[in-house]
Amino acid sequence: MSPVVALPGPQLHALRAEVLAASWFAALGEPLTDGDRSDASAYAEALGFGSLAIGLSRDWRDAERLLKAPDWMPSWWAREEEIRQLLLREAKGRYPERALWSSLTELTTEAGDLVHGKAATAAARMGNAAPASIHVAAGAASQAIYHLALARLAGQAASPFESKFRLFAAGRWPLGAMGSKLVVF
Repeated sequence: MSPVVALPGPQLHALRAEVLAASWFAALGEPLTDGDRSDASAYAEALGFGSLAIGLSRDWRDAERLLKAPDWMPSWWAREEEIRQLLLREAKGRYPERALWSSLTELTTEAGDLVHGKAATAAARMGNAAPASIHVAAGAASQAIYHLALARLAGQAASPFESKFRLFAAGRWPLGAMGSKLVVF
């Protein structure tokens, strides 16, 4: 008799509920709350960047300008990618590969449709967003969901992706690190 194998689907049930309950992009351009600042600081520190100043983008045009700025810290993206790969290896060791990929694909496909609609709504409400920026925002949110799913499937509750997801769930969009700042929209 073969051992019972745990499947990732039930592990993602709580995350699905969090995704549905989140205030995706609802606080864009609003002043940062203490909770936003706390989550942004926790995210930067968990990535290993220490205490970065927290910057705020106030509108879509400013966010678009910042996303195209030449002084982004490539080490921010590289660190996220390094953590993602470690989490993926751990999750692959815990679940059958086909079940893992199927569950992750199902979650991110469902969530992608939701967050795209929420980004489009926020863009329409605020105005002046390029259509491509709506796709970029939705892609960033979908990636945050994927990263958090990996962290939870890997059993890593202290992952920086918990803080990053909380920023998105609070209606924010963490744009990334520039110089000595983590910029949040």
